[in-house]
Amino acid sequence: MKERKKIEVKDKLTQQQLLKVAVFDLSKNRTKPHKHNGYLELVFLSSTSGQHVVDGRKSDVKTPCILVIRKDNVHYWELTNPVKGFVLLVKDQFVNQSLDLEISRLVDQISRFDTIYLNADNTVESLCQILAVEENKTCQEGLFKAILAKALEYSAGSKVSRPTQQNIYVSFCRLLKEDARVVNHVAYYASKLNTSPQNLSAACKKNTNLTASEVLAGHIIKEAKQLLRYTSNSISQVAYELGFSDKSNFSKYFKRYTGITPTGFKKQES
Repeated sequence: MKERKKIEVKDKLTQQQLLKVAVFDLSKNRTKPHKHNGYLELVFLSSTSGQHVVDGRKSDVKTPCILVIRKDNVHYWELTNPVKGFVLLVKDQFVNQSLDLEISRLVDQISRFDTIYLNADNTVESLCQILAVEENKTCQEGLFKAILAKALEYSAGSKVSRPTQQNIYVSFCRLLKEDARVVNHVAYYASKLNTSPQNLSAACKKNTNLTASEVLAGHIIKEAKQLLRYTSNSISQVAYELGFSDKSNFSKYFKRYTGITPTGFKKQES
């Protein structure tokens, strides 16, 4: 059996596709940890049970529900067949091209959750059925917006993943997610955002009560945990991947923010 040196990145959309809805594939009821190639995935489940894990956070699957998987998440699930539901995939470009700014706001809102638990109302399922065969872009936008709005009606008792992000802070987070290699210098990202490190830190503080350095550290630690948890890379390889000069510096940095060494974390997760 080959060891995985990288976290698998799946791409279920062609280059031209911006949105896709399909009936849940019963052969995909159990998956291995993976990321998605630049799209948001919403999985509406009307009948199944099991568990969904997003970045190490476990959620029980209680139908009907919607699983929310952002493009930066590493996730996998174990679901009991027969699984009944729909998988909705949408690229940022679909949202950004829309003249309806409410769609972008709703996407930001739903992205705060790992799971949204619904009631027995069949509205979301019906909307998914219609959207699966709809080809008109305007109609697609309207149906997608309706799915988001209807799902968010039930968000009060659902599993939250993170707070809403705004302004410079949003752009900072987007850079952290989209850059191929992380750079452990706030000034580097401030320069790319045409602002000062002080302004960037103020924006972070306003949105999260953390400095820009702490937000950056959080991202680095999250990436480190994903690589340590889901790949067979050595500590030195993970250190290199995250821009550290050597294993020793990375280990000290990791322990400073987590209270445990990378080696200890890897043993803890195995």
